[in-house]
Amino acid sequence: MIDILCRIAGAVLAVFALTQVAAAQSYPNRAITLVVPFAPGGPADVLGRVIGQKLGELLGQQVVIENRSGANTIVGAQAVARAKPDGYTLLLAIDGTLVMNPYLYAKLPYDPFKDFDLVTLVAAVPSAIAANVKTPVNTLKDIIDLEKAKPGTLQIGVSTPTSQVAVGLLNMRAGINLTMVPYRGGTTQITSMLAGDIPIGHESVNVSLPLYREKKIKIIALTGQKRLDLAPEIPIIAETFPGFDLGIWQSVVVPAGTSKDIVTRLHSEINQVLAMPEVRDLLVKAGIQPSGSASPEEFAAFVRAQAETRSQIIKAVGVKIE
Repeated sequence: MIDILCRIAGAVLAVFALTQVAAAQSYPNRAITLVVPFAPGGPADVLGRVIGQKLGELLGQQVVIENRSGANTIVGAQAVARAKPDGYTLLLAIDGTLVMNPYLYAKLPYDPFKDFDLVTLVAAVPSAIAANVKTPVNTLKDIIDLEKAKPGTLQIGVSTPTSQVAVGLLNMRAGINLTMVPYRGGTTQITSMLAGDIPIGHESVNVSLPLYREKKIKIIALTGQKRLDLAPEIPIIAETFPGFDLGIWQSVVVPAGTSKDIVTRLHSEINQVLAMPEVRDLLVKAGIQPSGSASPEEFAAFVRAQAETRSQIIKAVGVKIE
């Protein structure tokens, strides 16, 4: 009896394996959906549309962008986590989706470590510590000195959990107490800073860089691992506080259980897209640093390391969202 059951189980597994191979060989034979967990117009949307168009050309099928914004990417992530693992639903996941939300929220409607198969890293998007032009600061040291002169009185705008964590880490590393002023969105926040309601803010680079070019705001420092190719004169916080890295990174993931062959193909094709000169130029002009990964396994190792680092930072800073 046991022998018969083992044979049946083996046959079922063999059929499943053949089905997976057949699906991978015919993939794709219809349109693919790339879920962007943000509203249209931001850096993630720009990135998703650029990658989607070129990926569709390589695969011979249209890649449809579906904007599902809300709840710090949770709405879009949950939708993809529940999708069929057939390679036809992709998610443009940010660091918050995969390695911050698990430690910021007491409960999540998805498990980033179990519900997705990782495809590839695609880009880094630093944020900016910006200032109103009349604020008497031009360097990070100026901000620190100004806050220390009147502790607890210097305000900084924040509009996302990532902003709160970044400012909290800066407070810890610099030994200061910048007072966070929460905003519901980046547009409201930058408008408030332009009006002089707040002296400094943690801003998205795609919004702040054009205003910086027009000399409407100052950009004091960026949160990424290296200076922007588009604005190499702007320092990064890590130059003052080594190891400081809370820049946003973007990636592509698929529902868990997707055929490894499909994951491998998507990884290869997306990295081909990122290597295209026209794609790189377009993204760099938008303040986005293209950054692929050598393999899905390398990306998985990166995510594990980032999860460990970010969890420690979030716990130390004490940010928690109910």
